[in-house]
Amino acid sequence: MKYPKITVVTPSYNQGEFIEATILSVIGQDYPDLEYLVCDGGSTDETVSILKRYDSKITWWCSEKDRGQSDAINKGMRRATGDIVCWINSDDVLLPGTLHTVAQFFHNHPDTDFANGCTAEIDRDGIIINFSHIVMSHFFFRHGCYNISQPGMFWRRSLFEKIGFLDESFHAKMDVEWLIRVYEAGLKVRRINRNLGAIRIYPETKTAQGGAIWKRDNDTIRERYQGCYLPELRTNYYPLFKLYKFLDGCNWRNAIRKWQYCGKPVTAYRENLKGMKD
Repeated sequence: MKYPKITVVTPSYNQGEFIEATILSVIGQDYPDLEYLVCDGGSTDETVSILKRYDSKITWWCSEKDRGQSDAINKGMRRATGDIVCWINSDDVLLPGTLHTVAQFFHNHPDTDFANGCTAEIDRDGIIINFSHIVMSHFFFRHGCYNISQPGMFWRRSLFEKIGFLDESFHAKMDVEWLIRVYEAGLKVRRINRNLGAIRIYPETKTAQGGAIWKRDNDTIRERYQGCYLPELRTNYYPLFKLYKFLDGCNWRNAIRKWQYCGKPVTAYRENLKGMKD
């Protein structure tokens, strides 16, 4: 197989506690054609010193004031030259072997435009605490039932020419709005039924803190997409969505992975190493 070039973008701001683990999870993929771009928003903690430490392993990085996370991601994506792109936040990690798995999947499914894998959850210390498995269904998504695995989102860079970059007015649900545009454009969406990334769960995250940015993003989605894709729509469809996930095998797979890996460090995950060549 000819390995496609994969670009990984990391947006960062004052995540010195975690960014080294993020960097190591990317450069440690042992992937033969990797482009790694880090866009830091002018951090005042130890982030810059960590970036300098790995300067020879990072394709390009900057540390300068930006307009937020979406702006930082777009800055990296506009510099990207990979066939396939993704972003991994500076407190999250890619699981071992992920880029090989993604490359093989796009090779085996050449008509795929966008693919989403599943996600592990880790605590502040990088210990696996849970797994979140997904199904990809435009019908359920439009009716507010979805599981988005942002650390497992990969797509062809050519999509930017079709639907544009991230909407920088979004500061919480930029991944949701991006996937809405993918579906609305009729592009080919598939699931990679592997855990590809790990999201870190701790009190200071935007998800944990909630707040006005989530309401503002929801209101924008409501106006832009005629009231579709909103969580409050799921009331009548959620039981069917849960049944759909059960029949798909998500519950069993989730239980097995919990039994295998919960309580272990995220670096111990091995599913994506199967089949990798030495």
